[in-house]
Amino acid sequence: MKRNHPIDQDLSDLLGRISEKMMELKHPPLEELTPEQSRFFYKEARTFFKPFESDGIQTHNVNVGEGNIPVRIYQPAGAEELPVFLFMHGGGWVFGDLDSADTLCTYFAKNAECLVISVGYRLAPEHPFPAALQDVMVVAQWALQNVWHWNGNPAQMAIGGESSGANLAAAAVLWMKELGSCPFHLEVLITPVLRHQFETDSYQSGYAFNLTKEKMEWFWNHYVTDARQGSHPFASPLNAKSHKDVPPLLLVTAEYDPLRDEGFQYAEKLKNEGVHVKHLHFRQLVHSFPNMIGQVKSADSAMMELAGTLKTKLRERFLFLIENENYFQKER
Repeated sequence: MKRNHPIDQDLSDLLGRISEKMMELKHPPLEELTPEQSRFFYKEARTFFKPFESDGIQTHNVNVGEGNIPVRIYQPAGAEELPVFLFMHGGGWVFGDLDSADTLCTYFAKNAECLVISVGYRLAPEHPFPAALQDVMVVAQWALQNVWHWNGNPAQMAIGGESSGANLAAAAVLWMKELGSCPFHLEVLITPVLRHQFETDSYQSGYAFNLTKEKMEWFWNHYVTDARQGSHPFASPLNAKSHKDVPPLLLVTAEYDPLRDEGFQYAEKLKNEGVHVKHLHFRQLVHSFPNMIGQVKSADSAMMELAGTLKTKLRERFLFLIENENYFQKER
């Protein structure tokens, strides 16, 4: 791990402990790493992250669609009507599952006061592009019809995710738009993967905190079969010809993340097409920082700001509808 970038000591210590554990387990060189091995080492690394207190959050596990896609629902107890956040986990499309997203989903349910729906989409390379995206589309349609069972409001829904999960969320929005309309009213992209290319300044900066350029190349090589497939807008949302009329965007980027610059490019592109963008950029943080709550103070602060912003954004449309309903009633 490079030390020529100023990160907080608690963050450096955590990454150092994980690195030492990987060496102890004899993590092979990236070019020799198999998908099965990567899933093992990922689970080992996750033991260094703390679970978030789940008091007041009820969980429900269901299977959705003909493919029995696993879905976990996080419901704050006692609420009569809740905004909804459809969430896709990270893991480079190769690893990760409902359990790996449990802490984040619990955190958002509690601190953003929303119903969270976590999607256990199929993983590559066993199920390459666009299998994971197809699963997201199936669950999205199911959610619209069923969130009321858990006091969710289908008129108040966001779609988003972290890293590769954010990629799937952005692609799903584009696909829905192509089909005629997107029912989601907010897009939440946390340190997203947005283009199958590796030439930005942040990719060339040599960041080696959790995620590197080489690891992203490895992920992409397992997700898509060739560069032509990787350039498709449903794999690389930055390549879409138009983002006009997509939902407002809540974007999160981190300073020492190879994916940082494509996030900035996406924000600028959407702004230029008239989409409202709220961009939270966190300095001295790294990829996967949302998973470091409870151990890294700067990650705690960033996540509190993100959850607070999400809570506000989730309610903005609802307040708009209520205000307009009152206005129309006065006009009658």
